[in-house]
Amino acid sequence: MSFFSWENELSRDGHRMELSGLSIVMHCHHYNINLQKTLEDTLGQEGVALMVRSVEEASRSIFISLFEQFDQIKTDKSKLEMAATMYQNCGLGIVHLLTVGPDGGRIVSPSSHQVTGWLAKHGRRRTPGCHFARGWLAGVLEAVYGHPLGYYEVTETECKMMRNKDCVFHVSPSHGSSRED
Repeated sequence: MSFFSWENELSRDGHRMELSGLSIVMHCHHYNINLQKTLEDTLGQEGVALMVRSVEEASRSIFISLFEQFDQIKTDKSKLEMAATMYQNCGLGIVHLLTVGPDGGRIVSPSSHQVTGWLAKHGRRRTPGCHFARGWLAGVLEAVYGHPLGYYEVTETECKMMRNKDCVFHVSPSHGSSRED
């Protein structure tokens, strides 16, 4: 039985970061916000969808691998707790995941790396903008509940980039088909 330990599993060698042997990429909020703004400005909703899908695929893949490696993380609750802890330990912010289940639900984020970056560089938005978080949440939930890529749709109804109190996400099964057969 493998036991997960942050001290052993999250490592850095120069600019390279690894989580349980998997290379991960972390960028400062300036880079991430510039990437998001470029995608939005050049491709519009197609750029937003590209960002959401990319993050969804990456997070689903990483969490499937982690759950396979660490067999003590068995229950849905323990998987969700690990995901929320990882989100915070990687500097992405805070997400409360225990209010969501296999049929979806509501997720609240009172703190976000993306929000901090956006507000510092561009100020208040008129529309929700936590596209990275939407993709990350969808991918994690697909890994936790054993669903294929594209199973969940995550919409943001309140966003701190719009000066709402929290970022609020609603998760539901997608009405379309999954992107993975």
